Amino acid sequence: LPAAGSCVTVSRADGALLGTYALAAADGAFALRYVHSVTRTPVDERYRLRGGALEQTELRFVEHGPGLPTTPAAGEAWTREGGEFVVRMTRPLDVIRARVDPAQSPRLRTGTLDVDLAQWGARPVVVAARPGACPST
Repeated sequence: LPAAGSCVTVSRADGALLGTYALAAADGAFALRYVHSVTRTPVDERYRLRGGALEQTELRFVEHGPGLPTTPAAGEAWTREGGEFVVRMTRPLDVIRARVDPAQSPRLRTGTLDVDLAQWGARPVVVAARPGACPST
């Protein structure tokens, strides 16, 4: 389980810190949500901090589109739930690199907190998670 005070940070590609957000100590989970640029349907990527390491745990989407998987990779489980494709995995990551496009309504969700990633404009961002208290912005 994550340490109490686990944190997600959002930074510019050059490392300048944009925001810090505390994670729930119980599960260390957070999500990135956006509208797919081609299909214009919602995509939900779920992550967690486990043992101090970041991992992607799930991908949910309504319709296949560029950049989304069409077949499961080794160790992935696919299902259909409520009209969505659900891909469950344990994919370790160092950080998450994303290109923010305001037209895609990109959001970071940490428990009940919902952060608009487009508030910093159209730009590449780096999302990271780590145990411990959040640094000040």
